[in-house]
Amino acid sequence: MFLDDIEKVANIVKSIIKNKKVKIISHYDTDGLTSAAIIAKMLLREGVNFEIRIVKRLSSEVLEKLNVSENDFLIFTDLGSGQLNLLQTILSKTQILILDHHIPVDINHFNLFHLNPIVYGEEPISSSLLCYIFAKFFNYKNIDLVDLAIVGAIADEQEEKWQFKGLAKKVLEEAELIGKISIFKGLRLYGRCTRPIHKALAYSFDPFIPSISGSESQAVQFLSELNINVNETGKWKTLSDLTPEEQQKLASAIMVERLKAKFSDPEDIFGDLYTILGRPEEIQDAREFSTLLNACGRTENFDIAIRLCLGDISVIDRCLEIFENYKKKIGECLSFARSNIKETENAFYIFGEGIIPENIIGTITSIILKSNLVNLRKPIFGFAETNEGKLKISARTLNTNINIGQIITNVIKVIGGEGGGHSEAAGATIDKNKKNEFIELVEKQIGEKIGS
Repeated sequence: MFLDDIEKVANIVKSIIKNKKVKIISHYDTDGLTSAAIIAKMLLREGVNFEIRIVKRLSSEVLEKLNVSENDFLIFTDLGSGQLNLLQTILSKTQILILDHHIPVDINHFNLFHLNPIVYGEEPISSSLLCYIFAKFFNYKNIDLVDLAIVGAIADEQEEKWQFKGLAKKVLEEAELIGKISIFKGLRLYGRCTRPIHKALAYSFDPFIPSISGSESQAVQFLSELNINVNETGKWKTLSDLTPEEQQKLASAIMVERLKAKFSDPEDIFGDLYTILGRPEEIQDAREFSTLLNACGRTENFDIAIRLCLGDISVIDRCLEIFENYKKKIGECLSFARSNIKETENAFYIFGEGIIPENIIGTITSIILKSNLVNLRKPIFGFAETNEGKLKISARTLNTNINIGQIITNVIKVIGGEGGGHSEAAGATIDKNKKNEFIELVEKQIGEKIGS
């Protein structure tokens, strides 16, 4: 039924947007950026005029700046489902298509096309996968956009134990079948073909390598102790330059470090690796492509990210420069967070106001959770101040008994603000004066869940 409705809506939308002014509004993370790029390419091929706006969050201020008119057709990707109360104000005068996978608000309207797997009782898929399926029904030639769908899905952690499942797996198999992606198993390190091996280790936060992630000097020392020469005839070695014996020695040593830190899954350094065929070397690895886009999004270089998705290779060097600066900032913020984790009975908190930028707090909470520095039964909440003087909150959990998205939604209903998300990852923006009230309500709800 879900796929049938996607096809129906795609045909309806195709019949009505030719004479409309289309506005694409999407989230600033990799899933949102790839989703926007897929829809943009779909519209370009149809000769439809459109504009793209990438936003950190969907707010009343964002809607005001859209200057919505009756001739507009709005497409929201990777957001919108949880903000339908907000969108009600414009539904009476314009048509809206939502392609989202976040917890939805139950609202129906004759001007609303709402495609969200949760609405249909289906397993969630990334917005990029949803946009790809929509674009393929819109016109089958858009099947070549499947690589962007996979890049977005990887960023949205669509994989379980580093393998796709369900509908996402079918899309991946399709990508492999048509020759867009090659799959093989290997060591999951960033930049295996393009980055110096010591940087690949230092930039590895998932998998996290204790005492090495975030520190190039520690990575160099680590390799030296393994007698792995990182520089040969003046050229830095990459992971792919290492002999099979050296790669095996490196993998074993990383597992030992993770075992020392009592990781429950030290073998998670291995997984499926996806090579995008036909892309430049710098973005052939799907995870590297995903990471570059995330860095662009988090640093508000949205145009660079979209251009790269659409095939403009002239921006690759700029993307790499953005990534280098972004990773340095991640390292600085991670050092602060490690020393400033506050534990309560039911959760962990990082109060990063004034230190950690709002664009990075979500990444920091994710890294801390996966770094084995906290009790995995407890969720973690990161706080940062927004440019508007509000409080940005990013929440993460690996406890399947806790639906962090629902908890955030429940709390926001009481104290006000904007927020929502998934069962394992969610976020909110609230009045900074409501911080203590937020924590009290969160503690109470988590306590009830853990207690049950």
